[in-house]
Amino acid sequence: MTAIHSVEDLCALIQSRITWARGEEPQTLAPDTPLLEQGLLDSLAIMNIVAALDKQAGIELPETEIVAANFRTPAALWSVVSVAPRGAQA
Repeated sequence: MTAIHSVEDLCALIQSRITWARGEEPQTLAPDTPLLEQGLLDSLAIMNIVAALDKQAGIELPETEIVAANFRTPAALWSVVSVAPRGAQA
C-alpha cells in the first residue's frame, strides 16, 4: 500500500490520476492548486482518485464526502482524507 501521510503525498497521488493533454507537460501540484477551476479534474478523475485512495492507501471516503467542494484543491481534499477511516495498512 502507498502511505498518504501528508498533503504533499496526496498531491502526488492526484497528479498521477490526472490525464494530461497530448503535448502538455504534467505540472507539479501544490496544496492550493485550483483543481476544478483549472479543469484538471472531471468526474472520472475524481472517481479514479477515490478508488486509488481506497485501493492503494486503504483510505475509505464516505460517499457523503465525494462532492465537488472537497476536490477544489488538494488541501480541501486533505481535510477530508486526514480524518477518513483507514483500512489495514501493510
